[in-house]
Amino acid sequence: MILSTKLHIPQTRRDDLVERTAITELLNRGLKSKLTSLSAPGGYGKTTALSQWLQQSAIPAVWISLGPQDNDLIAFWSYTIAAINSKNPQFAEAVTPYLPSLKSGAFEPFISAMVRELDSCSDEFVLVWDDYHTIDFAPIHASVAYFLAYLPAHFHLYVTSRTEMPFPTARLQTTGQMVKITVQELRFQLAEGIRYFQDCMGLSLSGDKIAVLVDRTEGWISGLYLAAISLQRSGDHAEFIRAFSGEHRNIADYLFQEVFSLQPSEIQSFLLESAILDRMNGTLCEAVTGQANCQELLETLEQQHLFIVSLDDQREWYRYHHLFSDFLRRLFRKRYAGRSKELHTKAAQWLEANGFLEEAVEQLLMEGHYLEASDLMEKHLQDFRVKRGVLYRWLCELPESCLADKPGIQFLYVKVMVEAGQMELAQARLRQMENKLSDPEWTAYVGNVLYLSSAVSFYRKDIRQVDEYMEMFDRHMPEGSYLQMIEGNSYSISFDTQLSFINDLHEAERYFSKWVKRWESREDYPFVGFYYVTYSLLLYEQNRLEEAEVYAERALQTKCIQPYGLILFGAAAVAVRIYQAKGASARAFDLLEQLKSKIHSPDKSIFMRKIEAEKAYLSLVNGSFDAGWLQACGIQYTDTAPFASIREYSHLARACMACGRESDALQLLEQMYGFVHDEDRTWDKVKVTILQSLAFYQKGETADALMKLEAALQLAEPGRYIRSFLDEGVKMAELLREYTGHRQTNANPMSPIMRYARELLLRMSDPANETATSGALITKQELKILRMIEMGLSNKQIADQLQITTETVKSHLKSMYRKLRVNKREQALEQGKALKWL
Repeated sequence: MILSTKLHIPQTRRDDLVERTAITELLNRGLKSKLTSLSAPGGYGKTTALSQWLQQSAIPAVWISLGPQDNDLIAFWSYTIAAINSKNPQFAEAVTPYLPSLKSGAFEPFISAMVRELDSCSDEFVLVWDDYHTIDFAPIHASVAYFLAYLPAHFHLYVTSRTEMPFPTARLQTTGQMVKITVQELRFQLAEGIRYFQDCMGLSLSGDKIAVLVDRTEGWISGLYLAAISLQRSGDHAEFIRAFSGEHRNIADYLFQEVFSLQPSEIQSFLLESAILDRMNGTLCEAVTGQANCQELLETLEQQHLFIVSLDDQREWYRYHHLFSDFLRRLFRKRYAGRSKELHTKAAQWLEANGFLEEAVEQLLMEGHYLEASDLMEKHLQDFRVKRGVLYRWLCELPESCLADKPGIQFLYVKVMVEAGQMELAQARLRQMENKLSDPEWTAYVGNVLYLSSAVSFYRKDIRQVDEYMEMFDRHMPEGSYLQMIEGNSYSISFDTQLSFINDLHEAERYFSKWVKRWESREDYPFVGFYYVTYSLLLYEQNRLEEAEVYAERALQTKCIQPYGLILFGAAAVAVRIYQAKGASARAFDLLEQLKSKIHSPDKSIFMRKIEAEKAYLSLVNGSFDAGWLQACGIQYTDTAPFASIREYSHLARACMACGRESDALQLLEQMYGFVHDEDRTWDKVKVTILQSLAFYQKGETADALMKLEAALQLAEPGRYIRSFLDEGVKMAELLREYTGHRQTNANPMSPIMRYARELLLRMSDPANETATSGALITKQELKILRMIEMGLSNKQIADQLQITTETVKSHLKSMYRKLRVNKREQALEQGKALKWL
């Protein structure tokens, strides 16, 4: 839910403001820069200076008031979209389809789409993020840094914060793309202090007396404001100024006490009770305080300048000045400690009833009402599931006692831990849960714990442990668990294929073959669809096309799988490769088009983008590529490719190569390789390294191409990867010939890598061959001759057996030697055995 009050520029009264020429000049300078930061502690007028400047400026500007509940990629950028869209109505329509990709933490496609759309508008534009210090979610900082790197020149970002910017700014500063406004610039100088006291606050003080106040507050604007209010109520200005001293916090406490104590008891009670709210309106205040006419009371406080700020033009929503709010809350805890739970509960109930679920949880967490917060979270677990960043922060804050009897929350906690890369913590929590499985109240949850343990083991690449947990899970819950399909119709995953987590493909075949056979006969068991897809892809890689097609088709046709877009897309992506390998490219294109109407997912825009990427790949391999996809795909070669899109970015690298942009492709592939290497994902490393070899080869850098090809062969040989090489077509065949020819004289021609390279090269002549027998790799007659050689027959004996001349036998031998790149019978036999023809 987008709260419109967070998108309003705070209103300021012109008669309360001092004209600040120096600050205005700095803010104007920001219109020639990408970033303008206003960093200073609370009370230095950052928000006021910006809002005052914008009210006087004609430049289009939008504003977002940030808070702790925005510590989530989707929430943060949703508000940014909504703000920009208020000035550019077509913006959200163009960018929102990319928003779901943030679920998996992959922000580059989304930011790229944003930048493209912003770049299409030539008018100057200002975006303000106010109170950025409330954001502490590292992925948001990373996405902001990426955003700034590509921000168009006419778009200007202004950020206020009580701390230094938590994203890199050094490059912006050195290139003159940043204006930095600090305490030094924001604090009042003497002349500004004089105008403030005399003109704005109506106090007839001498310049000397004002100088004392400015000096003692060091120009701290809130301190001067507090002093002015107290002076308005003081009968002895000279005595007040004489006694006025102390640090900012002490000044604030003293002056707040002075201001607060002068209010009627009714107002004091209202201030203390409503101070628990981050923002408030009349009906919310009535629910919390029990007082009537609260909206009128809020407007009265604003008229009396009692540290309250209007959040919208209609003056419906308000908040207290941050420092005043801090003071009131400290006093509330001191006076009304016994009523804390009551008032926070009332606030949470109103917020929940009116759809402000996140604020309701925050309200309960504010004063440590953890049990009530956990109850509310459990009640609305489905709504909070997508807010990964906020949810993780909440769960980390909850004490163990609040989680003990809430397995549903614990299961989700493990899931967000895994997504945050906290594998050790996830496993430790699962161990705790496993220790409870003997308790009667946990009996019903045994299967779910075992399933999550198998999932964590999978991420940790311990396939044997996965198998053990899955055996236990299957015995406890043969009907399956809701956790298995929790993300089946979304794209909030961190990988393209499960094979990324299994470096031993032989082990992978044993595992997936076992479980496919175990589950394939079960009724209404959609989880098997994930295994169909993975097993099909594995069979495809082994060039077992007919078997692979069976399982891909099962995933596409099984009724209970149809609601799950993630499985359908995965199955279609494998089927497309199979059809293409079998020469049925038209059928492959048709399947992708038909898939579009079958996916009904909240992440449909992501699926549509990935389908278009698959179509682009098909066009590339069929020689009909349309370079327009490069502009429409929403990703760029400068992106940081996320795990969930390795395949999509591989298509982008191929597209760059097809357009003669080998250097761009290599830049992207180098970044991708570092990504998958750090995670030790052999499946992805093989794919990326092969593309690197082809990019170097196309660029004319043959030595580097051969080096990368050898690296790919060394990675792939233990798993006997086949289609990864065959699918690259003629260029790969040329490169393999270069490699085998080059290594013939520089390496052992019978080494495992050389035999593997020759096998791949031979397969290139008949890529549809599935049996690893000769087929068209060598002729049937040549295969018969090779087998007779193995029997020890001479050329004459072979000729007699086949009823041909010895010269014909010799001709067949020469042809076979050439294809096998050998020179004599013994070498041919050794190669034939290596290829399993004998």
